[in-house]
Amino acid sequence: MTDTRSKSLYLGADGKLATHDVSETYVPEGSQCLVRVSYSGVNPCDINFAHAGLHSFVTGFEFSGTVEQPGPLSHFKAGDNVCGLAPITLPKPSSTGSHQDLCIAESELLYVLPHDLHAKDAGGLVMATHTAIDGLFNGLGFGLKAAGVTGLDPTGRAILIWGGASSVGVAAIQLAKAAGFGPIFVTASPKNHATLKSLGADQCFDYKSSTIAEDIKAAVKGQGIVLTVGFDTVSKNSFAQGEGIWQSTPGLTKSALSTDANPTEIRLVSTVPAPAIPEFKSCAAYRPKGNKDAFGGPQDPEAPARQRRIADYFLDSAGPRVKLPVVKVVKGALAALSEIERVSRGDASLEKVVIEHPM
Repeated sequence: MTDTRSKSLYLGADGKLATHDVSETYVPEGSQCLVRVSYSGVNPCDINFAHAGLHSFVTGFEFSGTVEQPGPLSHFKAGDNVCGLAPITLPKPSSTGSHQDLCIAESELLYVLPHDLHAKDAGGLVMATHTAIDGLFNGLGFGLKAAGVTGLDPTGRAILIWGGASSVGVAAIQLAKAAGFGPIFVTASPKNHATLKSLGADQCFDYKSSTIAEDIKAAVKGQGIVLTVGFDTVSKNSFAQGEGIWQSTPGLTKSALSTDANPTEIRLVSTVPAPAIPEFKSCAAYRPKGNKDAFGGPQDPEAPARQRRIADYFLDSAGPRVKLPVVKVVKGALAALSEIERVSRGDASLEKVVIEHPM
């Protein structure tokens, strides 16, 4: 057994973060691994999950590090450099939180760190990549032949990615480009347009424009194409009702689709459910095995396997790599608390924050 005494960031029932000392000894069971964390990625849900009743645990949902102790059924071995995702369950055990120096990881959510990927970058990569994969290839129903995943052919299919400078948006642009979507229309702040185009976006629009939906439709019509596919990576005000829904990001995403689109061709997905717009599916970073409910409701039992196969393809050293254009490293528990709060307010744009360990 390995002593796991360390600092952790604990999300309380009041929705506030605090530093806690960890004195428990975590022991991996079955195919689990005990991982010594090198970097843990910061995400809005590190705090915001408390609004959905998910709290009272060591928070953090992605990481890079080294396997300290594999469980008896794990195919990983001690010393393996890995990156991974923490399972998102209710209740969530503190042992799986990534904002601590040692954590328990599930082997099906772990990846061997490719030799050309620095642990700093890998520490904030898996959650956004998993979410974008789920949106494009499960929620929207497209396939990826290179990964052996069937579905609609994305080749030459126009797509709108709302919120291109978010972590999920950055991953979605690159995944969509690699899958063959095109043209790729993106909304973001103008200061980020050049970077997003370098990642694969074909045309960018200022998300603050009062006429953005009309601007996108005019650009699409000018190219003589039809836009029927939208991925809202922001999901702002997604639970709005009545006329208010059309000022939400799901509403704006749908409004930007081609007016003359065949309704049966419309495909929409968002990172949070949008119940007032029935065409929207929701996506998730974590898909439990089988047909168990995931965040957003019941899932296709094949969804977790599809997500893993595509993630294996993009995280394997032989496949295309999802890149994070800006990675900010913070050191120390107090600085980490401040950064998590900033990210949860939506104040991070085109940057991924990771916490260096030990804290």
